[in-house]
Amino acid sequence: MTTKVDHNYPHAGDLRVVNALAEPIEDVEIRIFTLADFLANRTTTWIAATTSDVNGEWVDPVFLDDGQTYVVHMQKKTMYGPAHVEITT
Repeated sequence: MTTKVDHNYPHAGDLRVVNALAEPIEDVEIRIFTLADFLANRTTTWIAATTSDVNGEWVDPVFLDDGQTYVVHMQKKTMYGPAHVEITT
């Protein structure tokens, strides 16, 4: 089974990309890694990716295997991040 993950996972707006003033940030690279790969610094290959739109929302959802722990890594060079959040599906 898989779980749909986007800016509304696990609750509305939880993974929306915003700055410290809660203003949305567009064109942020969002990459998903397994927790094990991220902790081992294996970040040249990711398992899913998308970007943020003008509202800071994900352009496309990703579908991840249930019962796993992932890292959502967000970065826009010179403007945002890098920031990351651990999620479990």
